[in-house]
Amino acid sequence: MPKVYLFRLLTLPLIFLLSCGGFLAGQESRLFASLDEVWNEVKNRNLVFQNANLQSEIASLAYKTSLGNVLNPRMPLSATMINNTKLQQNFIPAEAFGGPAGSFREVTLGQQYNTLLSFQPQFDIINMANFAQIKAARINLELTRTQNQLNEFMLHQNVNATYHNILSFQKQKEILLENLATAEKIKNVVNNRFEEGIARKQELNEAEVNVISLKDKLEQLDLNLDIQKQILSLFFENNIIPEISEKLSGNVFDESQTPEKNTLAYRNVVLQSSFLRQDIRSLEYQYYPTLSFTSSFNWQSLSNDNFFADNSSNIRYNFVGLKLSWDFPTVQRLSTIKNKQYQLSSLQNQETKTKNEADTQFRQLALEYEKAQKQWTNYQSITLLKKDSYEKNSDQFQENILSLDRLLISLNDLLLAQINEANALTNLSFTKHKILIHNVYK
Repeated sequence: MPKVYLFRLLTLPLIFLLSCGGFLAGQESRLFASLDEVWNEVKNRNLVFQNANLQSEIASLAYKTSLGNVLNPRMPLSATMINNTKLQQNFIPAEAFGGPAGSFREVTLGQQYNTLLSFQPQFDIINMANFAQIKAARINLELTRTQNQLNEFMLHQNVNATYHNILSFQKQKEILLENLATAEKIKNVVNNRFEEGIARKQELNEAEVNVISLKDKLEQLDLNLDIQKQILSLFFENNIIPEISEKLSGNVFDESQTPEKNTLAYRNVVLQSSFLRQDIRSLEYQYYPTLSFTSSFNWQSLSNDNFFADNSSNIRYNFVGLKLSWDFPTVQRLSTIKNKQYQLSSLQNQETKTKNEADTQFRQLALEYEKAQKQWTNYQSITLLKKDSYEKNSDQFQENILSLDRLLISLNDLLLAQINEANALTNLSFTKHKILIHNVYK
């Protein structure tokens, strides 16, 4: 979880804040009581899920296309109508027509009007590359599903982080308001003493500075809270102004909550490697010869009068047969295969890396959860001690036996302890939900 510090002001351009105001004007406000409610609404509105459905449809279409393309059927149909406005003149020996030897006779060959209709059905009988594409498309279909799950998992974790940032800021705001009320009371006491002449002006100044400082922190906190709400609103595609009503309590820790091994990222990389390996195989199979069925059915009409004349000559000729074709390797194709082989080696290294991460990640989450629980317990103890010290110091201040600066230091120490406790409790809840999300997408 990104750590949330009270005293850090997020430095964002003013134009971003102004644009946020423009977004908020057209949004509806919605109250959410839990992270599950937020996530259910995100699933209804976020475009990531719409894109996931589209990607699945595209992958499914590619798989169906690969099945239909096994035979690669082609059925070209063509029709031509040619008017030979000037036929070619040829000179033929006159002896063929009974003329004298050594002489030639000019003859016009051909027909002026030529109509041809041709239909040529063809399909592949053996094409190894097309068979390989079926498996590649099947792998791509599974890879798309896994990638969509991975995108959803990352989105869920981002929503979790933003949601708990809001919880943390809201809890800090409650603490600041309580401390501001206390600081106002201290200022009033000092002001009364000053008017009675038993307190110095410097003490009144310090009391007022403390109030102003707390008000400033509260203002900055409100801005940061608005920014986090706007970030959460982005997950709803800026259609909702989210308001969170959940209040974190001390029973957030669950000893039975343990992370399980999550192999989603590893499976995704394995499928990427499988797809690339099959893609290389498809390219290599293109070097294999292809056996195809080929045929041609033709009808031709020839005439010197006009198209489709009554005295035209009709000619039909057909053939059926087999064709064996073999493409020799090209430099471009060889280069493409080599490049993909390098990519495959890189993915295989990534497989090892993600497998090792999957083997250790769930154990790391368990340690993070245990660490968050212990830290929250320690901060609880610190807060109790700081509160006890402040109350005793406050009593001594009321009796006028403790200086104001010592009291303000004690108050600020208590404030810091309360903030740390609130952040530790928020981090504990964040880590718990991080584990829950981790287990859902295992």
